[in-house]
Amino acid sequence: MQTSPLQTLLNNELAEVDAFIDLLEREQTALIQNTLSELIEFAKQKTVRAHTLGIYAKDRKRLFEANGVELSPHAPYEIIRVRNMPEDAFTPLVKGWHKLLQSARKASALNQTNGQLIETRHQQNQQLMMLLQANSPGGTVMSYDAYGHPKLSRRGGLRGTA
Repeated sequence: MQTSPLQTLLNNELAEVDAFIDLLEREQTALIQNTLSELIEFAKQKTVRAHTLGIYAKDRKRLFEANGVELSPHAPYEIIRVRNMPEDAFTPLVKGWHKLLQSARKASALNQTNGQLIETRHQQNQQLMMLLQANSPGGTVMSYDAYGHPKLSRRGGLRGTA
């Protein structure tokens, strides 16, 4: 049996989601190990991968429509019918779709966890700066800007937003 364009697309999309998961896992390791210098590169790579995944999703939607693939209207969005494909293509299509959904859920959970780690780190840094400012003469603390240049921070100079 020859692989259909839809099956090929699902395989490619799954490979891209799995690469995204690998990237998210490396990002999480950097966050936990406090190797923050890597995060800028991870953010760039995530943007590129997210764009690619968006293209795959659009193509998949188009091929689902062209092949008469019908999904259940509610999560987990099972394939309920395929009208325009040979019967022997149904099982591999369903298996590929299930793998894709599982990987997408894992990627979503990892991304959410990483966002929480970043938010926690941000809150800890703010609390540390407030503590340092409160316990320093004149309320000033030597710190660094986003480019690594030293700067003086004064009490009240920090805001609760990122």
